Amino acid sequence: MRPPAPSLGGFVLNIYKEIPWTSHDAVARVRRILDTRAVGHAGSLDPFASGVLVVAVGRATRLVEYLMDQPKEYRGTMLLGRRTTSGDSGGQVVEEQPVPALDIDSLQREAAGFVGETMQVPPMVSALKHGGKRLYDLARKGIEVERAPRPVRIDRFDITRLDPPRIDFELGCGRGTYVRTLVEDFAGRFGTVAMVEALMRTRVGHLDVADSCRLISEPGNTLAGLFSQAIPMAAAVPHLAEGRVGDQWARRLRHGGVPPLRGITFHEPPAPGAAVRLVGADGDLLAIARLDWSPGPADRPIEDSCSLRLERVF
Repeated sequence: MRPPAPSLGGFVLNIYKEIPWTSHDAVARVRRILDTRAVGHAGSLDPFASGVLVVAVGRATRLVEYLMDQPKEYRGTMLLGRRTTSGDSGGQVVEEQPVPALDIDSLQREAAGFVGETMQVPPMVSALKHGGKRLYDLARKGIEVERAPRPVRIDRFDITRLDPPRIDFELGCGRGTYVRTLVEDFAGRFGTVAMVEALMRTRVGHLDVADSCRLISEPGNTLAGLFSQAIPMAAAVPHLAEGRVGDQWARRLRHGGVPPLRGITFHEPPAPGAAVRLVGADGDLLAIARLDWSPGPADRPIEDSCSLRLERVF
């Protein structure tokens, strides 16, 4: 007899996405195991890539945009001298060029130049939309359209090993960064082309691949096993400042009432404009709110200079 449906209202899972699954394949498997449609993910991984896929269940699906804001880390291998339609090993080879003589010191220096805020042109094989259609759907039909550069953030780009024509690397970056595009741009600095041959997402925020749950073996392939891996919603967004709400306001908050800042206890004063997580005395996530700056003297206490605007109520 099948175990009963989950009693938890919402939680997050650190899932290991297998090769050659799509991110949707992993989500579909979680849906089957938990017997619920209310499952989503925060940040896709291509079929050729493995590693951390953050999956949200139940009410936690309303947390996805905040989960996606967390920094990501990757470990991968690029293959120089070959360019494909997709920028990775899953595409067709469209160009080959000689690989110049390289040394690891010059590679590391060039990689360091990518660190910081930069603009990046998204690849055609991506989920972005153009005229209401996904770019990857257009790419499958052989259609290429102009894409506007988008701001991205590279926190670190380290070359760890050189074994021509292959280069191993580690990458830390912000939301919306395309590793395939970064690799192609990096190869272009040396007058050649490249593709991503292997890629693993090793971390999303505080979630590490070493702690990820595989869906092809225990405990992840069972209902009880996935429950044992559940991450409470409040613990899934530790990058948001935490504010404790008293019982009186907690009850009103669940019905959309906005508590005054003086009724919330913050461990550390949040910055004006920042998103914050509001939790009850039991640690459950009640809401995500944002501190809106109010006109007036800049040296006022935060409770007098900001108002609270609810963005999500759970």
